[in-house]
Amino acid sequence: MTPRTFVYLAIAAALSVLFAVVSFASNNQWSTGKAAGDKLFPKLVSEASQIATIEVRQGDSMLVLERAGGSWGVKSSGNYPADPSKVRTLLVALAEADLIESKTRRPDRYAVLELEDPADKSAKSRSVRLLGAKGHVIGEVVIGKKRLDLLGTGKSGTYVRKPGDPQTWLAGAELDAPAAAKDWLKTMVYTADAAKISRLTIEIPGEEALRIAREAAPAKDAKETKDAKAPPADPAPAKLQFTGFPAAGKKLKDASAAEGIARALAAIDIEDVRKLDAPPAGAGISTVKIEMADGPTTTLRLRKDGDAHWLAIAAAGEGEAGKAAEAINQRTQGWEFKLPAAKADQILKKRADLLDAPAG
Repeated sequence: MTPRTFVYLAIAAALSVLFAVVSFASNNQWSTGKAAGDKLFPKLVSEASQIATIEVRQGDSMLVLERAGGSWGVKSSGNYPADPSKVRTLLVALAEADLIESKTRRPDRYAVLELEDPADKSAKSRSVRLLGAKGHVIGEVVIGKKRLDLLGTGKSGTYVRKPGDPQTWLAGAELDAPAAAKDWLKTMVYTADAAKISRLTIEIPGEEALRIAREAAPAKDAKETKDAKAPPADPAPAKLQFTGFPAAGKKLKDASAAEGIARALAAIDIEDVRKLDAPPAGAGISTVKIEMADGPTTTLRLRKDGDAHWLAIAAAGEGEAGKAAEAINQRTQGWEFKLPAAKADQILKKRADLLDAPAG
């Protein structure tokens, strides 16, 4: 090989390598270079008080949160109060998010980071818009998937991009902005101490009422104790039991079924909420009455709407029980709540559902 031939071959190899590098870069356009620490929304801290509306979109779902005074409400749910901690968490995360790493600029690569068009029906991305009282845009961002253990810090980051800007970024904040109303509502609408429920009555249309009462077991007589001089023992803890049920010759599937119903009623969470002009009445309404020892009496009215169970709540009482009832009514009056199907099944028990099948 002549020296001239060797030079030509070396030049050709160098050009080939250069072409390969340029070709790879143009086809991938990924960058691992860090940004200079710019904020995702540099002015959001100073403009946060001007935010009147938050819009979250994902596919066909659009969630709108509106601020009235100092409270946020879910517009699609009649402006029922949103959980303020969830709204605060989102706004603080948006205000504090730094742009850590630049990523792809190519739209055909967006789906890898779940940053595709949020309007697409199958989109995993979510669009978040922060609007002022007059409808002007204070901030807008497309949120993609999370990246765990951000740069070895143990914290999570989120991939983001600004609408109209092809550049994508890894932001140094965990951004959660679901588009479902239930993820923003105060879902726990009623709580009680199950151990203090004294009586329950469940009335289902076409069914004999189911009654439950707390009955203490009798105390042991002193003669039954080892020490005849000892005072009578305290009564055993009272348990909730069905009244007049089951009939002779019948057996319960679960001996603790009455306590199970009480536990289900002691913590009621919801999936959605809507305005209610008047308490549900008429055929098709199931009624559950919860009577508390030294507490209010709460009445639940449930009705079916399609496959969904909707619940209205009203409480009453006197003295201290009256104050507790007023607190319940302030949260629930004028609203109807959608129960999870599993919760409705736990509460609306028919007698036949509770009985063990006969042998043979």
